[in-house]
Amino acid sequence: MGHNIQIANQSLRLENRYLMLGNTLILADLHLGKTTHFRKAGYAIPSAARGADQSELIRILQLENPEQVIVLGDLFHSASNSECEELAMITSQFPSVQFELVMGNHDILAPEIYRSMDFETSEAQSIGNLILTHEPLENVPVGKTNMHGHIHPGIRLVGRGRQSLLVPCFYLTPSHFCLPAFGALTGLMRQKPKKADKIYGILEDEVAQVF
Repeated sequence: MGHNIQIANQSLRLENRYLMLGNTLILADLHLGKTTHFRKAGYAIPSAARGADQSELIRILQLENPEQVIVLGDLFHSASNSECEELAMITSQFPSVQFELVMGNHDILAPEIYRSMDFETSEAQSIGNLILTHEPLENVPVGKTNMHGHIHPGIRLVGRGRQSLLVPCFYLTPSHFCLPAFGALTGLMRQKPKKADKIYGILEDEVAQVF
């Protein structure tokens, strides 16, 4: 179950590792190819994990039927690999969708390779009072909110029996809105929110405000 919020005069619906802004689907940090990278390095990653993010992306595209998809950086984890062909096969199934990539620090491929996968690229985008980037901006103009990825935010939830669980989250401050990483193997950076911040945790079957 999603969670609706208002940011910078925009209505957003937060879902499991992505959000909807009208007919635009926004997500960050897919890091496709990270499973292959880990397996080559000798880590015991189940082979089924390799296609999990791609399958989830297809499911979401079919469910939401967006007009536009914006990825806030780090589409792939490293240099060109078989995941490029797989992603091209996915985007080709949705010819009416406009795919956009806001470049991140892992996006090191040539622009023509991204275009071959139907992605247009940019360093930043603006939607109303939202400024979309990969890494957080140091200075955000008054009245604007910087929506970004890069951090892979997580929040630790503590139960009554003092058991704890670190879960991905959406992290809102007065000037920034950080999206969770879409990729399942990206890891989490624990956040320590301040009084004015808000945290929306991604739980088993819902997104809920937890701070």
